[in-house]
Amino acid sequence: MAERIRALDGLTIGKIAAGEVVERPAQVIKELVENSLDAEPTRIEVSIEQGGFMHMSVRDDGSGIEKDDLQLAIERHATSKLANAAALNEIHTLGFRGEALASIGAVSEMKVSSRVVDSDGFCIEVDAGVAGAVEPSAMDLGTTVEVRRIFYNVPARLAFQRRAATESARIVEVVVEHAMSHPRVSFRLHNDGREVLNVAACTEMEDRLYDLLGASSERLIELRSPPDDLDAPGEERWSGWISPPEVSRGRGDDVHVLVNGRPVSSQPMHEAIRRGYHTRLMVGRHPVALLRLDLPASEVDVNVHPTKREVRFAHSWRVLQRLERCIQHTLSSVSTQPGSHETLLGMEGIVPVSTQRRASSAAAATSGTAATSTPQWARTAGRQLSLDSLPVQEMLAQPDKNRPLSR
Repeated sequence: MAERIRALDGLTIGKIAAGEVVERPAQVIKELVENSLDAEPTRIEVSIEQGGFMHMSVRDDGSGIEKDDLQLAIERHATSKLANAAALNEIHTLGFRGEALASIGAVSEMKVSSRVVDSDGFCIEVDAGVAGAVEPSAMDLGTTVEVRRIFYNVPARLAFQRRAATESARIVEVVVEHAMSHPRVSFRLHNDGREVLNVAACTEMEDRLYDLLGASSERLIELRSPPDDLDAPGEERWSGWISPPEVSRGRGDDVHVLVNGRPVSSQPMHEAIRRGYHTRLMVGRHPVALLRLDLPASEVDVNVHPTKREVRFAHSWRVLQRLERCIQHTLSSVSTQPGSHETLLGMEGIVPVSTQRRASSAAAATSGTAATSTPQWARTAGRQLSLDSLPVQEMLAQPDKNRPLSR
């Protein structure tokens, strides 16, 4: 006999919803960092332990959450970023669904602490979807979200997670992506107690590129639009930096696309980039690029994927065609050197990341003093890792079986 139809309880609904929003610890960091950026902070600090499986925290000095709103903040579909259905037609924030905190709290032990101006701090704890009471908390202005033992109550989901070192690498990539898109915010990342990323806030995008790519960023070329671009229909505009044809990589991990400040992944965009390079790029090679697309919010739908990783354009063909033409025009003034296809340092996959500014390096060179040592990063199978971190050394010694290192 067939089972009767019944309504699911709230805890079960929460676990099902969490499966769509919270795929892995890196997705938790992405959601929390985006919530922090919407609070207009000047700094964001991220800390993880054992790939985020044991502990994760994201702290900001943004506007904070009112005491009376803390209980509501951890409920599903509760948000300060949407007033009505009409607002879905023009999304101006990175987060807007009101699902992140509720979904994270359903599959972990979570604590949300916040303090607004002219108020004391308060916090609320959630254990597997069950919320406690709002209590006082001593803290600075802003919000801190701590997540422990993620997926401890969903063993089936935990069994299919990758190794801690792999997840740590992906979290670094998530933080780097958002650091690229928001240069006016400083970012710090600690992995198992060790600082692996520290970039100061800056006003010029070139400085942020230098912080993340080191001297290699000086090889990049600023994207230029064709003379007739302003006469073409549409308000979308592309800007950014691309590498000359002789600077390439074996993987496409160094192609970063920002749509209205949101890091996105789009195969059609990557194909348009390759068409822009045309025969200037060797088969199997990929450029280094940071591309920014600015267009009216009404012409892009960011609500097509549960993790908001993908977007859809109202005029997709026109957007991609404009990108292709901008790349072709920019490269038209770059001479092609057959047979010279370097990597960023002339060594496959190695990229230095400097936490110093150009001025500091220049001052050190002028005074004859040695510059302060900075973390070095390795690109291995598309992962950005600190060579000074023990989990990274372990990962390099024992590659992830699910993602071979061979190119």
